[in-house]
Amino acid sequence: MRRVVWFAVGATVAVVVVVAGTRLLRKATPAGVREQVNQTSADLGQRASTFVHTLTTAMAEREAELRDALGISDAEATERLAAAPARRAAS
Repeated sequence: MRRVVWFAVGATVAVVVVVAGTRLLRKATPAGVREQVNQTSADLGQRASTFVHTLTTAMAEREAELRDALGISDAEATERLAAAPARRAAS
């Protein structure tokens, strides 16, 4: 009985090692490396766009808070932004 149990354990370990080795070998091939690079670059692009979206949203919220605290209306801010290039050109 013990021999059967140890035989089954050994067979299971062998199957696990072969499957894990095959996966590792697949990652080391040029096609596997290409897949990893494509996945990483797609993930990086998604993270960058999420970061930019979060940043612009947070900036807009903070700008609104500061305008409220300083008592500046949106119309005044738009006028000041439009006049800024004219002021720079005059100096």
